[in-house]
Amino acid sequence: MTKKIIAASSLGVSNTKISHDALFVIEQLQKNNYDGYIVGGGIRDILLGKTPKDFDVVTNAKPEAVRKIFRRNSVIIGRRFKIVHVLFDNINPEKIINNRPIIERHIIEISTYRSSKVHKHNLNEHGKIVEDNNYGTQEEDAFRRDFTINSLFYDPIKEIIIDYTHGIEDVKNKTLRIIGDPKERYTEDPVRILRAIRLAVKLGLQIEKKSAAPFAKFKQLLCNENKWRMYEEMLKICLSGESLKCINALREIRLPYKVFPLFDKLFFKHEADAFALKILEKTDNRLKETNDVSIIFIFSGLLWSMVEEDYSNNYKNGMTKYNALIASIEQHAAFINLLGVTKNIFYAVKDVWTLQIKLEIPQPKNVAKTVLDSRFRQAWHLYTMRHEFQQVDTNIFTWWNKYLQENSNKQILLEELESLIGNQLALMQYKKRKKKKKQS
Repeated sequence: MTKKIIAASSLGVSNTKISHDALFVIEQLQKNNYDGYIVGGGIRDILLGKTPKDFDVVTNAKPEAVRKIFRRNSVIIGRRFKIVHVLFDNINPEKIINNRPIIERHIIEISTYRSSKVHKHNLNEHGKIVEDNNYGTQEEDAFRRDFTINSLFYDPIKEIIIDYTHGIEDVKNKTLRIIGDPKERYTEDPVRILRAIRLAVKLGLQIEKKSAAPFAKFKQLLCNENKWRMYEEMLKICLSGESLKCINALREIRLPYKVFPLFDKLFFKHEADAFALKILEKTDNRLKETNDVSIIFIFSGLLWSMVEEDYSNNYKNGMTKYNALIASIEQHAAFINLLGVTKNIFYAVKDVWTLQIKLEIPQPKNVAKTVLDSRFRQAWHLYTMRHEFQQVDTNIFTWWNKYLQENSNKQILLEELESLIGNQLALMQYKKRKKKKKQS
């Protein structure tokens, strides 16, 4: 195909829409006589009238050369294909804690042009690329990318866009088209099937027929992917802003069993889990308003119905609420590990769940401490969701709502709580006595 160079201004692209950190990285690369372009989603989203989440940079400099330019602020990562992360610490004046704006870590990812040549010894038995540190030209790199709309290069210094694959035309036609032979590309990396569906749904694109046709045959290859990679893909779906539509699309292509064990359990059975659906609906809505969403809340909510069922049964069988919940969590720990959920996220989710006990039966002397817990925000959102599903005492929920209002009289409310908890405990004891009589 012919290389096209287009003035960015003719397509409505300007540097005002580009991250300052990305511009700085490209300036430094070009000052050192290397190429520097924004590639992939950063330029694609601007052309589609959307706000980019990330700005990835591509260059002809090898990772070691990039590392020399950015030194301590950079790190080389990756096995299959080495890339460089350049790290920035930026002050966010919109997020203030103790009258001080917080500092946020921002990463610009830099990759080196990939070669079109893939050696056979770099492929596994299924034909998938497992090692890819073969460097090439910009044109080769363009044709190694997955979809035409992701193969555009933007030079913010010259303010031009370079197109080798008719990507601009596909952007205008809102078409998602895989580069090259679809069968070969899905064999190289079957996760491209998931990416095609997610991007099409998220960006409102139509998948070209030739690109979609092999899904039925090659989707089975996804079963060979490791759980950690599938975990990352699951996260991307949950954080896409269109997770419910993505899950419906995956159901339509009849995604093989065990590709996403959590989705199998929650959404791909006969009747989808209503609580989990509501969690994703709330997440989608929040992502349309802001990027500030909590993965901890998402997982604590998606997995809650599974944990809650055994928690309730354990409690009915005579365990204390805390022991009933801990026992339920332990019952499902192996399944959660199977999903690829990292230990730190699992422990954070566990904290959110155990805080539910403190919200259900608040102790007046510990209320202030509970509110200061680092996981209280996520726990409160989950508790609110549980109230919507009539899983918690309405009187206790109403009390918490009053207490969390800034202008509330905390002391009076704590006195009210004493009475509420007394009534609640009396009711619990009454139910236990009634149950014992039935059993005898």
